[in-house]
Amino acid sequence: MPLKILQTNFHRDWNGQVARIFLLSRELRRRGHEVVIAAPAESALIERARAAGIPVFTAVRFPKMGRPIAFLRDAAALARLIRAERFDWLHTHGSQDTWCTIAAARLAGRPAPILMTRHNTKPVRFHSFNRWLYGRAIDRLVVVSGGALENYRRFFDAGLLAPDEISVIHSSIDMERFGRAPDAARIRRELGVGERTPLIGLIGRVSKDKGHEVLLAAAPRILREFPEAIFVFAGKEGRILGPIIRETVRKKGLERSVRMLGFRADVLDITAALDVSVLPAVGTDSSPAVLKEARLLGKPIVASRIGGLAEIVLDGAGILVTPGNADELAEAIIATLRGRDGGEDPAREFPQQFTPGFMCDAYLRVYGEIRNKERRADG
Repeated sequence: MPLKILQTNFHRDWNGQVARIFLLSRELRRRGHEVVIAAPAESALIERARAAGIPVFTAVRFPKMGRPIAFLRDAAALARLIRAERFDWLHTHGSQDTWCTIAAARLAGRPAPILMTRHNTKPVRFHSFNRWLYGRAIDRLVVVSGGALENYRRFFDAGLLAPDEISVIHSSIDMERFGRAPDAARIRRELGVGERTPLIGLIGRVSKDKGHEVLLAAAPRILREFPEAIFVFAGKEGRILGPIIRETVRKKGLERSVRMLGFRADVLDITAALDVSVLPAVGTDSSPAVLKEARLLGKPIVASRIGGLAEIVLDGAGILVTPGNADELAEAIIATLRGRDGGEDPAREFPQQFTPGFMCDAYLRVYGEIRNKERRADG
């Protein structure tokens, strides 16, 4: 039977979490289910949803905690929507929208189960609010990588959660974006480099977690082996960290070898132009699309052994290194560049678990499990 599902999200910008919500919602609608997305009116998710014909609800702001009047206003608005639409499934994706949805569901008489997807792999604090949240307030938890399960160890030990009751569902990439062949040659022309110039790319927003500084620390060692190599950084820079990275490039004398492209909409073309896709994450990284896209394009990967990255870099698709170890990172990149003419294609069969259809199937199974559990509880 067709389902009616509410998706909630507080982010304004486009990111991996937002992309996952959009792709899941689009796939659900293609299968005949109804979806409404609740998010701030000016958010990238709302813009993309409207363009795709997905119904939206924008009478919410989902502010950070500490603004009780705004929180209650959002909860009341969301409760009215929940009562009017009679959703089968309330699906939350972030802390701010989760707490608001919990409050709204109670105001509305809790008419539907709450499923929460946790998108990052940051440690989960074991305080009383989280114990109530995971132990009683939500009906099911989904995480985006197997590595994230360790963050709930204290909840397992306390009997608040069971590992087999948490579903691991990886994020998908948008397969429709591969409807045309990426234009790698255009990117190389833009950069002013030839076909044989080694291109090493880190695609992602400039942040402490992504490891830009580690790659810059590894750059001199790499340049001794491959003096013509170019390091490509593509991603939103921000007002603080962007200038810091640019200053680091200047201090290290790497201006000729580093190209900072800022936010780009043509990341598939950039990835296709690379000789190695690098993600030297040092904080947390859950299930990044950039590595999956590199896999699909047959690009070798060098990434940190952290979060869910090891679950993507498998089957010989790349090399995993210790987070924060610039020497190890440099050696892995050098080995990859040396082997680029070895004739071995790093692209294996693309894992179906990273496709929208697989992700949608997994969520529908989770929902069915929730409903069956409710029926058993009702007698």
